[in-house]
Amino acid sequence: MKEKNNYYFIKTIFKREKYRSLLLSAALFLFFDFGVLIPSYILSSLLQKNAVSLNLAGRQRMLSQKITKTLLELNNQHKNTFYLKKYQKELNDDYQLFDDTLNGFKLGKHVKNSDGKSVYLKAAETDKSREIIKQTLEIWNPYKDKLQPILTADKLIKIKDLEPAVEYARANNLKLLDLMNQLTIEQEKIAQTKTRHLQLIQTGGIILALANFFLLLSRSFKRLQIADQELEVANSEIHQLNERLQADNVRMKSELDLTKRLQEMILPKSSELESIKGLDIAGFMEPADEVGGDYYDVLNYNGSVKIGIGDVTGHGLESGMLMLMVQTAVRTLQEAQETNPVKFMDVLNRTIYKNIQRMDSDKNLTLSLIDYKQGELNLTGQHEEVILVRSNGEIELLDTTDLGFPIGLVDEIADFVVQQKVQLDIGDVVVLFTDGITEAEDLHGNFYGIEKLCEVIQQNRHLTATEIKDTVIEDLRSHISFQQVFDDITLLVLKQKDTTSTLNKLQSENLDQSTNYIFSANKSNYFTSE
Repeated sequence: MKEKNNYYFIKTIFKREKYRSLLLSAALFLFFDFGVLIPSYILSSLLQKNAVSLNLAGRQRMLSQKITKTLLELNNQHKNTFYLKKYQKELNDDYQLFDDTLNGFKLGKHVKNSDGKSVYLKAAETDKSREIIKQTLEIWNPYKDKLQPILTADKLIKIKDLEPAVEYARANNLKLLDLMNQLTIEQEKIAQTKTRHLQLIQTGGIILALANFFLLLSRSFKRLQIADQELEVANSEIHQLNERLQADNVRMKSELDLTKRLQEMILPKSSELESIKGLDIAGFMEPADEVGGDYYDVLNYNGSVKIGIGDVTGHGLESGMLMLMVQTAVRTLQEAQETNPVKFMDVLNRTIYKNIQRMDSDKNLTLSLIDYKQGELNLTGQHEEVILVRSNGEIELLDTTDLGFPIGLVDEIADFVVQQKVQLDIGDVVVLFTDGITEAEDLHGNFYGIEKLCEVIQQNRHLTATEIKDTVIEDLRSHISFQQVFDDITLLVLKQKDTTSTLNKLQSENLDQSTNYIFSANKSNYFTSE
């Protein structure tokens, strides 16, 4: 019953003229397609085998040279047992490859490819290539006999066994090389011939397909009016869809603006930075998109100062949200008075990693944290290098590669976390940055680079942290010029203050207040006595 229904369905289609041309064109297309694909597949398979033959023929040239070179090196090192074993192994490997491949060209067999995998090497196809193989074997077979005592030697290779092989190699090396060159050229000719045949088949198929296409095209013009009407309906639907998309874009932009505003709101305020004793601090962050993926923060809790800088992979809404998560996690751990750097980074990482998994995201970030107290920095986490410019102009680059691991990439990083201590003297400048600065490009594609960044900091180390920050950003903008900014730019400048003078000033102020109090008290007593 089912077959009968199919028969009537096909018969009905052929009776309708509007379907007849389409079916005819489809049938011709399949005919032309298979008429080209099947021969193309066969020739492609043959070409693939020829590619193997061509590649191995080229390798034979190299192996013949390596065998000769190894023999000469053996001749020079024949008294050194250590080197003899090394050269003997190399010679044996090259010998086996050359001999096995040569037999493959003669009989056709599986041999090892350059990557060590087994491939089938077909026997020589043409009379000329078979003649080349024959001539090669006439040279190679005596060569093999002379190599056997060397290959089978247990400890020292006897000079009487080595010299005949070396002499034979010198006498026949160029002949072998020339024969392998001829074999390579012959394999190239075979491949070129098959390629021309493939091109002819493909050209014929293209011509027939084009003829079929124009036949179908001539029929299709008659139905353009119907298609135009359908297009008008589709355009109307697309217009409605565009209106919905515009509304969605407005909503999404609002969400992005809100996230950007949240990022700006959690950045440390100037009053917070100024309240930190011992450090002059200035920060700058500018996202490449509406929402950035860079992170920096300075947190002061009961005299414990934690400074952080990080860079989330990519930028945009997802990276911005991850940055906000990191900031919250860092502050939470500090509020919890977690002082162990390994535990701090490990708990932070696990928190972020689980959120990333929930988001089904592939994001992660580099993150360095600095604990500052009384002129001492304790640095942990993997990020860009930290620039330290001493007050005398000496530059130190602190590599953070071995201090941690990217956050959110794996669930456990405790084994990777290490802390590095750095002592700051008065006037020393520490600069933290993201790669948006060093990899900023000018109009010619040249990076700003860490060398230029170090140079600008060194030349302006006598300025305040804010002035150094402004100078770096101004120089960076001059470098970028009108070029588009492709990555978020973040800079954090720390400068060690003279805490001794500050302490003396505070002591002096306290002393003045005490003196004034005594003077006032004495004056009061004086008037009372009168």
